[in-house]
Amino acid sequence: MVMALPVMPLLGMPATGGGSRLLVAIALSGAMWWLLGQVVAARVTQRPIVGWREWTREFVVMGSGLWVGAAGGLLLGALLLGAF
Repeated sequence: MVMALPVMPLLGMPATGGGSRLLVAIALSGAMWWLLGQVVAARVTQRPIVGWREWTREFVVMGSGLWVGAAGGLLLGALLLGAF
């Protein structure tokens, strides 16, 4: 779930939960994924001929940084809370 909602570690989830935090995480993560898609589209359309394959390749490259950051935040939180 942290990969789909990368804002969760910033809000203290999953260590602390709550419906309102989950709604905020969904809204902020949706906005972040939308912004990432717009940035990728702007980068890809600078080339003369593009398709979904080029967009997907660029999205995976940029999205993997977001996924690594979310997983790193989760691991860091687990280390600080003494889970490991």
